[in-house]
Amino acid sequence: MKKIIIVGSGFHAKVITDEIIRAKKYKILGYIDPFKKKGNPIKPFYDKLEMLGGFEYFNKKIDFEAIIAIGSNHKRLAVYKKIIKVKKNIKWAKIISKDAIVSKNLEIGEGSMIISGSILNIDSKIGNHCLINTGSIIDHDSYFDDFSGTGPGVRVGGNVKIGKVSFLGMGSNIKHNITIEKNVVIGSNSFVNKNCLKNATYFGSPAKKHSSRTINQKYL
Repeated sequence: MKKIIIVGSGFHAKVITDEIIRAKKYKILGYIDPFKKKGNPIKPFYDKLEMLGGFEYFNKKIDFEAIIAIGSNHKRLAVYKKIIKVKKNIKWAKIISKDAIVSKNLEIGEGSMIISGSILNIDSKIGNHCLINTGSIIDHDSYFDDFSGTGPGVRVGGNVKIGKVSFLGMGSNIKHNITIEKNVVIGSNSFVNKNCLKNATYFGSPAKKHSSRTINQKYL
């Protein structure tokens, strides 16, 4: 059984821990979090799993894979940049829930996470370090660029393009043949029927541009 470490110890780490344990493919060594004390157990997750320390742990000569279990696309990207400064040639895991339905003819990049109840259809592509959250549906020939993701219950039509670090809020619906450029946030329960330009927040039904946004700005 391969070994894995989980980067982060917040609520999303709790979800990823559960997915890893249920999949029975990895032995979890513990959590990396520079803001938590080494050795302290993570409660109320799993008392036997401990904090391993900060990013310096990546210098240890242990054969393991890693996953950045952080829900925010921008924070996940920021942590990734810090980690590769310590060690570039890290083995990144892919976490695919045993309860997800994923086409065999579909590409999923390293470090990405597909959560329970999601359905990913044929000839779609999920980039690196993406998050497809609980119960999301991605139809055929769609593309998620690196560090992009969905909230729970998102529905994406066929031939949709999602740009880098863009986020589709919980319950949003994206019409087929739509392009959402990089660093875009779509508000919860929105219906997107037109292309969305980069660095902006959109919401409503139909979704309209609400404001411009910077790369590190909170979602809404």
